[in-house]
Amino acid sequence: MGSIVCATRGGEGSRAVQAAAIQRAKEADSPLNFLYVADPNSLDEDIDAGLKTAVLAELHWMGNTLLRIAQKRADAEHLTSNVSIREGSVPQEIIRFVREVEADLLMLGAPRGTTANVFGDDAIEQLARQIQTEAGVRVEIVRPEE
Repeated sequence: MGSIVCATRGGEGSRAVQAAAIQRAKEADSPLNFLYVADPNSLDEDIDAGLKTAVLAELHWMGNTLLRIAQKRADAEHLTSNVSIREGSVPQEIIRFVREVEADLLMLGAPRGTTANVFGDDAIEQLARQIQTEAGVRVEIVRPEE
């Protein structure tokens, strides 16, 4: 198996997917990459440029913090991992990244409170389907325990 990418953010879904990605990387002896995307487009367009710059800086700080935590979890399991922060559209940056690292698997954490939908139409499943189609990489969604 090639590399594994674990897209991460805050919350229980991210903790669950990080644990699953670490386990999968250990079992497959695969390189593990943790990715965080800061999306400036998620910010309200009505805020002034100075505030937008400050909020974006905070998103980067949060991303660095979350990635260091993920990497420490991997270190605790004696697994070397790489971390990357990207800025831009979440789907497009994930697609670009999985192509760059030639990933075989992308792992996404579902937000708490979502359940696998029979029709596969919740937001995380739509994102997974888009990335799988455009990047040609297998995508696995990990849901936190209730």
